[in-house]
Parts: sequence; structure tokens; C-alpha cells
Amino acid sequence: MIPNPSMNAPGRNVVHRLCFCIVAILGISTASGAETTLTTAREVRSLTPEAAVRRLPVELQGTVVFIEGPNGAVVIQDETAGTYFLGRNERSLRVGDEVAVKGTTIPGSYLPGIELIQYEKKGSKELPPAVSATYADFAAGRYFFQRVAVEGIVQTVTATPDESRSILLLAMGSDVLEVRICAPPDERLLVDSRVRIECLASGGINQRRQLVQPIAWLHDWSGLQMLEPAPLESAVPVISGSRLLAFSASGTDGHRVRVAGTVLASYPDGQVFIRDEATALRVQLLPSTSLSIGARIEVIGFPRMERFSASLVSANVARQEPGQSPSAVEVSADELLRGAHDNDLVAVTAVLSGHFRAEEGDVLVLQDHGRTIRARVPPLDKELPAGARMRVTGICMVESNTASGVELRPRSVSLRCRVADDVTMLDTPGWWTTQRLVLAVGVLLLVVMLASLWIVALRQQVRRQTRVLRRQIEHEATLEERQRIAREFHDTLEQGLTGLALRIEGVQARGIDEKNGQLLRASRRLISQMQAETRSLVSELREPAPELADIAAALRTIVEEHPCGCDPALTLKASATLPPLPSLTVHHLRMIAREAVTNALKHAHARHIYLTLEMEEGHLRMAVADDGCGFDPATARRAQAGHFGCIGIEERCEKLNATVRWHSTPGQGTTVEIALPLEISLASLSA
Repeated sequence: MIPNPSMNAPGRNVVHRLCFCIVAILGISTASGAETTLTTAREVRSLTPEAAVRRLPVELQGTVVFIEGPNGAVVIQDETAGTYFLGRNERSLRVGDEVAVKGTTIPGSYLPGIELIQYEKKGSKELPPAVSATYADFAAGRYFFQRVAVEGIVQTVTATPDESRSILLLAMGSDVLEVRICAPPDERLLVDSRVRIECLASGGINQRRQLVQPIAWLHDWSGLQMLEPAPLESAVPVISGSRLLAFSASGTDGHRVRVAGTVLASYPDGQVFIRDEATALRVQLLPSTSLSIGARIEVIGFPRMERFSASLVSANVARQEPGQSPSAVEVSADELLRGAHDNDLVAVTAVLSGHFRAEEGDVLVLQDHGRTIRARVPPLDKELPAGARMRVTGICMVESNTASGVELRPRSVSLRCRVADDVTMLDTPGWWTTQRLVLAVGVLLLVVMLASLWIVALRQQVRRQTRVLRRQIEHEATLEERQRIAREFHDTLEQGLTGLALRIEGVQARGIDEKNGQLLRASRRLISQMQAETRSLVSELREPAPELADIAAALRTIVEEHPCGCDPALTLKASATLPPLPSLTVHHLRMIAREAVTNALKHAHARHIYLTLEMEEGHLRMAVADDGCGFDPATARRAQAGHFGCIGIEERCEKLNATVRWHSTPGQGTTVEIALPLEISLASLSA
């Protein structure tokens, strides 16, 4: 290895040693802080789940207060609080054993605990004193896995299915706490007695580490102390159902009461509905007892407030005798929503709007004056038609309520029918059901839509036919006018030219001098040219022009009419990709070109005249150029008396939506340039 020169410097050696010592000291202190041992239960349960998952070391000593099972939680409690560790086939420990536990933290399902590495039994010790707790303390989880003491009235004591354990329901004011005892039911008469229970606070936990239901645990019945024995059943007072949980100056003591009434309905789940002289109420029997409808019974149970009205729970039948079947109260949906008929047997007449199959039977949806009521019915043997008028008998049950000041009113109610015969169809639905009405409206809308489309198509067809007829009429009128003009030209101008030609020939036949002969011959040629043009014009007027024409061919006729070998020379240069154009457009372009060529012949004194046709960016460009004397366009375009050539060119271009420009300079020739948009020209043909 090559030595580092910096290592030999004395000053740098000292600095390096100091840095090493500081880092070592910081590392030792950090490591010792990270491995601080937890020595009390309060320190363990105060950890967050994120801290507990780091498996911090734990060494503490406490008393075993509850054992869930060989592989369950062993709950221990010291002077600060309670915690637990997970047993591993643990069978040697007993409640009251003092143990020293060493392990690491785990987050647990609700509060942090200890994963046991080892423990040592130190002996036995009295259980830590139980802390007085309320139901709110249980619900808050404040004393979870700690010994607490609660007081209340026992409502029920039942055995688990295997009869190895017991479940006790303890009324603590308006709340009921479930107490689970790891022993069979006690032979003592505990129901309706006031007791004090020293137990372990626990509860049911969900997957979100939330306490859902408070639960207390007891190892055996030794933790239960009776404070007041239960009153004898014969001493339980008889009250009206309307007085349950009603105002009393002395308040309620939470003990059982006796209510007498007629059985309105009895269900297999133990729910019984009875009616006395003043009101109807729900009774939850324990154990479930089958009762006949109409029987007169006396029940003893604990008052409890349900969604809207008071009921009796954990009740038993003290006396029963046969009676007459009760009649249902005829009510409307509005009367049900006033709340006076909660838990009573009622009959509602309404229109069926829906029928559904459910797991526990059928559900009928009823409509009455804008109100909706659901009725639960035992399975029916047929599907009821929507829109039928029904009479449904059942127990009225308030499902939800709403507050108006201090007064509560039902917001929604339902009916629970006893048997399928409680449903009677009074009237079948009319032929015009909702489905058929919707179908008819749909068909009508479809017909209206198709008729509208047909009308639109018809109007378009009428417009097309109108345009065709208009074009035909215009074409016929144009053709007739052309024929008239052709006749006028033939009968007047052409006849006049013929007569003039004959006179000139007559003059020539008499003999004249050479100078006048040349003048007459020139006049004769001019007349012949005018006759040819007139005949051509008459022929064009009489023969209907095709819809499309070739502009190059039309301009080629101008070139062909020009005498060969005479100055100026006239040439045509046309592109090979020229589209056909409407005949009227071709006519105007040909007349524009003829006028431009005529002007060049008369005024330019040119040697060459060039006709050019080409396509340029969606436009047809036509140019007439000469190499003559040129002129000033600004002054020459102003029409002189009897001269309208340039104005005529502009007017024809305006009809074609084309543009015309003159490019000329005196002494440098003239160019007349026409630019025609092809889209507009072809659109005029389709129109």
C-alpha cells in the first residue's frame, strides 16, 4: 500500500483522533438511547404502533390478572397500568401469579404488547385493586386490559352453545355492557339484581385498530358481588305501555316492569307485538316463545328506547290466556308518519309500484298520496302487477325519524306482514300501465321524429325541385330570348350588311380608280368579317350551349380566326390541366379575351400578341399580353365617347366574381390579367 503523506503530519493526527473520539461517543449514546429498556406497563401501552413495531426491549414485573388461553394473551398489571404478552402453550400460570417478563414490543391489534422471550414466576400476590369505570370509560378504551369495577342491573344470563361459558348483559343506565364469564351460568337468580363486577376491560376490535364493542371478561363468578337482590316477579308493578320511559318525578330505577296486552304478531326471532288499552309496543322475549295471535298475555321485561318508541327487552311471559284475534287499524300513509301507530297492527290501502324478491321474503313498494311505504311480506306464490290497488295489513315500524325542535317525527316507516294472506289485491291495474304509457309515448315520439325527418327531407326535395324548375324556366327564357335576339340580328344587322356588301360590289362593277378600289376592297373585307362574326353570334344564340365547356378550345377559335401571316402574330399557350367550366363562364372569358385582342390590334401596334391560360393556387389565370407601345392604365381606362372596352371587361369580371388588372407602361407593352376563383365558378354550376 502506498503511504498517505497526510497521515504523518502531527497536527492532522490530533484532529483525526479528536474526530474519532467524538463520533464514537455519539454512536455509543445513540445506540444506548435506541435500546432503552421499557420497565413499566404504562411505557409499553404509551407507544405508538410505529414505535412498537421496532421491537423495543421490555423488562417489567407484574401480576397476572387474566389468561385468555394456552396460546392467547396473558394480561399482567403493575402499579402503573396493564399490558399483555402472548402465551406459548402456557398452562403453568394462574391468575394472581407475580411474574418478571423479558421480551420485545409488538404493535398488537389495538394496543401495544410484549412478545415474550422469557418470564420468571416470582410467587403469588393479591390482584391489583379494580378502578371504578363507567360505560363511557369502556367505550373510550381508557382502561383496556386493566382491572375495573362496574355496577349495574343484570338483564340476562345465558350460556354459550357449548355451555362452558356464560354471557351476562349488565344495564349501566341506558347502556348495556356485555360481560363474558369463563364459567357456566350461576345458579343464583341474578336477573334484575343490582351487582358489582370486578372484571377485565376489553372489547371487540376491527381491522382499523378501532374499538367496536366494549366487553368485560371474568375468570369465574367470584368477581361478581350482589348489591341488591332481584324483586320477586309477583312484586313487579303492572303499568300501561304508554307509561314506559315516560316522565316520572322520581325517575326510573332500571328494574323490570309488567305490561299486559293482546298479541298482535309473534315472530320466530322472539319479537312479539302487543296492544293494550292505550298503545302498542314491541316485546323481545328471552327465551323465544311461540304465542297465538289474539292471546291475552302479561310480560315482564326491561324498558328500552328503540328508534322511536319504548319497548321491552329480555322479557318473559308471566301469564297468558286465549283471546279473540285483534283487528287492524285502517290508516293512511300520512297518519302512519305521525308516529301514533308505531308497533301497532294497521291496514293500508295503496297502489303497488314495485315488487321485489329478498332473502327473507318479498318486499312491496306502496304509494299513497305521494308517500312511499315498504312492506316486508313472507314469500308470495305469484308476482303482483305494478299499478294494482292493494290492502296490506302488518305491524307499523318507524325506520327513521327527524327532529322538529324538541319533538321527533317519523321520517320513514315500513310494514311487517305476519303471513302472506295479509296482502290482498283489491283492483287490478288498468290497461294503461306505466310501462305501456312509456312505450306509447316512445312510439309517438318516434313517429313525430320520423315525420319531422320526412318533412325536412320533403322540404329539401322541394327546394331542390324548385331550383331545378327555376333553372329550367330561366334556361327556357334565356333560350327564347337568345332566339329572339338571333332573329333580330339576322333580320336587321345581317341583312343590312348583306345589302351594304351588294352595293359595294355594284360600285366596283362600274369601275373606279385604283385608290378608291383599294378602299372598297378593304371595306368589302371588313363587311365580310362582320358578316362572319354576325353569323357566328347568331349560330351561338340559336344553339343551346352545353353546361360545361373547354376554355382552351374557346380561345383557340379566336386564334384560328386571326389571318395567318399578318402582323401582329397571335399565339395561345394553355396548360394541360385546365378543368371544364360552365358555358356562361367560358362565354364571358372568351368575350373578354376577344375584346383584349381587339384592343391590341387597334391601338398597340404590336408585333406579337400572347394568350395564356394556366392554374395558379386554385385560380384560373388568363392573360392577354402584347409587345406594343403600351399606355397609361389610369387614363386610358376612362371611357371616351363611344368606347367602352375596358368597362365591359370589368363588368364581365364582376359577373364572374373574377378580378382584372392592367399592367402597362408606355413603350413596354400591355398585359391584361384575369384571375377567376374556380370554387366560386363551379359552385355556380351546381347551384
